[in-house]
Amino acid sequence: MQFLVEGSLKGLNKWLRFFGYKTKMCEKKITHEILLENRDKIFLITSLQTAKICEKIGITYLVLPRENLKAQIQILINKLNLRPELKLDICSICGTELIPIRKEDFKDLIPPKVYKFYNEFNYCPNCKKVYWEGDHIKRLKKKFKNIIS
Repeated sequence: MQFLVEGSLKGLNKWLRFFGYKTKMCEKKITHEILLENRDKIFLITSLQTAKICEKIGITYLVLPRENLKAQIQILINKLNLRPELKLDICSICGTELIPIRKEDFKDLIPPKVYKFYNEFNYCPNCKKVYWEGDHIKRLKKKFKNIIS
C-alpha cells in the first residue's frame, strides 16, 4: 500500500514512513496531472473539495481530520486495515529505504558519543543521513503506544 499525502498532513506522512509505508508528499497545488501520475496510490486529504476532484478522476482517496494525528491513524487502521508497527526502515524525511551500514565506513557522519555507544546504523543514500536506535527511539515508541491505544 502506497500513499500520496496532502501537504497539510506532514505529521501523518512521517508516521506512515515510521510504519514502513511508502509515501509521497504533495506540497504543491494539487493538479489533475499530479493525481493521474499517482493513480496507483491512496490519496490522503483533508478537503472535501479535493475529494470531489479525486472522485471525478477515479483516484482512491480518504478524507481525514486536519489536526488530530491520533484520529488520522485510527481512521487508517479501521478503513484500510493499516498495520501500525514501527519498522523504521524508511527515511522519515524523503521516504527512501534505509541501508544497513558499518559504522567504520561512516565515522565522519556519526557524532563521537554515538559512535562509541552504538553499533547498528542505517544510512539514507538520498538525504545522506545516518540513523541509529538512540534514546529518541524510546520516546518514539512511547508516543507510538499512545497514538494506537
